[in-house]
Amino acid sequence: MAKKNTTKTAVVVILAVVAAILTFGAVLTLGENTGFIQPTTTAAPTTTTEAPTTTEPPPPHITSTATIRSAGDVLIHIPIFNAAKTADGYNFDNIFTYTDSLIEDSDYFVANLETVLAGSGKPYSGFPRFNSPDEIADSLKKAGVDCLLTANNHTFDKNYDGVIRTQKVLKEKGFAYTGTRQSEDDKKYLIAKVNDIDFGIVCYTFETPSSGGKSLNGISVDSKTAPLINSFKPSNLAPFYEDLSAQMKKMKKKGAEVITVYLHWGEEYQLTQNAKQMEIAQKLCDMGVDVIIGGHPHVVQPVDLLTSTDKKHKTVCVYSLGNVLSNQRRAYMGLKTGHTEDGLVFEMTFSKYSDGKVVFESVKSIPTWVHVYSSGGKKVYNIVPLSKNMDGKAEKLGLNKSTDGLSQAKASYERTMAIVKSGTDKCNKYLKSKEVIVK
Repeated sequence: MAKKNTTKTAVVVILAVVAAILTFGAVLTLGENTGFIQPTTTAAPTTTTEAPTTTEPPPPHITSTATIRSAGDVLIHIPIFNAAKTADGYNFDNIFTYTDSLIEDSDYFVANLETVLAGSGKPYSGFPRFNSPDEIADSLKKAGVDCLLTANNHTFDKNYDGVIRTQKVLKEKGFAYTGTRQSEDDKKYLIAKVNDIDFGIVCYTFETPSSGGKSLNGISVDSKTAPLINSFKPSNLAPFYEDLSAQMKKMKKKGAEVITVYLHWGEEYQLTQNAKQMEIAQKLCDMGVDVIIGGHPHVVQPVDLLTSTDKKHKTVCVYSLGNVLSNQRRAYMGLKTGHTEDGLVFEMTFSKYSDGKVVFESVKSIPTWVHVYSSGGKKVYNIVPLSKNMDGKAEKLGLNKSTDGLSQAKASYERTMAIVKSGTDKCNKYLKSKEVIVK
């Protein structure tokens, strides 16, 4: 019995083992659904392809900014160079005693030299045929002036020799200049690189009526000199437009990014521009000129923003900057308002961006006044920069050296701003309303 019972036990054990094996196999098969850990299997390696990454370029940013300021007519009348006389020559430095902020706060400063430097071999003279001591150029340079305009109605006052010598003196003293040339092979324009922005600058003067060739201030210009002076006939403007267009193309080919045209034009002592000035300005706007700056009327005339006929271009235009220096005092003038004592320094600011574009940022009108007083038995002339609040500035600007210096300076400021403020505001409103790209 005992042996029989052992056999049955063995059978039961075997059956139990078999059942266990079968059960374990079922568990392996169902592991994915039951949450059991499945045995590790070797799978074929997989390759993951990552999406390519792209780096967005940084937005354009300003890399440089240039501020250009322009002043009006420098007229050296006889009382001015008499006041500058010294024991061994002339010194005009004190004229610029108060102009540091006016000139040195700009990156490039331009003025109209309305006289010639024909040398002491010809008598120094004032109106109507100017010839000034070379020392005026020394003082202008010391004050910080960079560029002088040499095309005006007094350019030929001392004939061919005066035209050529003036240029030689300016070149020797380190000035850039435009408006006249020493030979027909020289350029009619200049390119001024200011803080990495290239400015194309050209200057023309009006001619006076003549029966034949070129005439300036009623003086016939000889055939040798005529091609050396940039000029135009108001009665026949087509050749002027053709020549200016050619010069603009040359300037742009040389890299000019901003085109500024300085014009000697208009009527003397008129406080508003005339029809011919407006006609010329509109044509230059249509041609793509960025800035027009005028001189000759000896008074300040309005600032304006012009729109081209096709509505695609804007031009800032200053019809006249007036006198930055002269002896045209109200006591001597038929115009008794004092406007001939007033001047305007016009500021333009441009920025260059990292993508190469040049943007016209803003303009500013800075009135000036010529303060004249006596010291040590001689007259003294000071160019004085003006501002809205002049109270308390009398001593700082030397206005206390005459009995009415401060009051006259304040009156001058009001006269000038009455003429230019609305136009200046108009320009800035447009320039600040959108990105005005000139290149």
